[in-house]
Amino acid sequence: MENNRLIIPEYPLLVLPSLAKEIGLNEAIFLQQLHFWLVKSEHSHEGEKWAYNSFSEWEIQFPFWSIATIRKILTNLEKKGIIVFKDLTDLTNHAKGSNWYSINYDKISSSNLL
Repeated sequence: MENNRLIIPEYPLLVLPSLAKEIGLNEAIFLQQLHFWLVKSEHSHEGEKWAYNSFSEWEIQFPFWSIATIRKILTNLEKKGIIVFKDLTDLTNHAKGSNWYSINYDKISSSNLL
C-alpha cells in the first residue's frame, strides 16, 4: 500500500456521527474542537472553564471554513444553548477581540445527544 500524504499524517478532527446527526456536521466538528481546548484550558470563571479565540484564530484551526461560516456555526450553537459566549477581557490579559467560549455540558447531557 502506498503512503498517501492526505491520509492522517496530521492531527485529525474527530466527531461522533450521532452528535453530527443531532446538531449538524459543522457544529459537531466545532464543538469537539472547543471541548478539546476547554479540557486543556487553565482559565476558569464562576466555576466554568473557558477558552478563547478570535475569529481569525478559529479560521487557522479550520482552514476549510470562512470566518462567515464560523460565525454561522457559533450562532447556531448559541441558539441551541450548547455554547456560551462571555466577554472576559477585563478579567484577563488577553487582547480585545478574543472571544471567550464555554460549553453548556448540562444541555448536552439532558438532550438526546448522548
